[in-house]
Amino acid sequence: MNYRRVLVFGAHPDDELVMAPAMAKFVSLGVEVVVAMMTDGCEGYPSAEMKDTIVEVRRQEQEEADRLLGTRREHLARPDMGLVNDKQTLLDTIRIIREVRPDAIFTHGHEERHRDHLATHHISLEAAWQGGEPVSTEMGEPWITPHLWYYKNMGARPADLIYDVTGFAHYRQLSLATQVSQHVLFGRDRQSYLDEAEKIKQENQPASASFWMTGRTALREFPEV
Repeated sequence: MNYRRVLVFGAHPDDELVMAPAMAKFVSLGVEVVVAMMTDGCEGYPSAEMKDTIVEVRRQEQEEADRLLGTRREHLARPDMGLVNDKQTLLDTIRIIREVRPDAIFTHGHEERHRDHLATHHISLEAAWQGGEPVSTEMGEPWITPHLWYYKNMGARPADLIYDVTGFAHYRQLSLATQVSQHVLFGRDRQSYLDEAEKIKQENQPASASFWMTGRTALREFPEV
């Protein structure tokens, strides 16, 4: 892999952490990893008392995850359940792609029922296409992203790429440990994630991450076996 810079789209804070092992490995290889977070997490409050503070809490949790993984983040900050493919959102997404100029984009697939996940799927793909066209140049110089991948929400379709993340698998649990406000939803607590991460790290079993081509990814040579 010769990626220098990748862009990972997440519908909500913590969606992108499915890719935590791969992102941690990318960073260890010198790849710059940027997360484009589409929503602000405003509906992710597990109790009414947290409603007024949940956005800031989730922003802090994302920052902790970024420190852990070595990633950085761009925020579109649309409201949960209110992400739509309107003109301004599309332009803002094009701007991020043109500023980051990634070698690969990773985004949500289409086998999903959550409206924000589906919107992220459609917006990211359209922005990747429009971002490479000579249009809306106020958003930056056009950039054609060579590779587009899905990292989740692909149903039963077999993966096109099984990526070795041995030695990095425990970053999934470590990253989820940072998302304390969502632990009620997950049915877990921070310590259980930390304990599981340590167990996975010590056992160091073979591990892999699955990715799917979007149908717009053109390979320049046959992949290695």
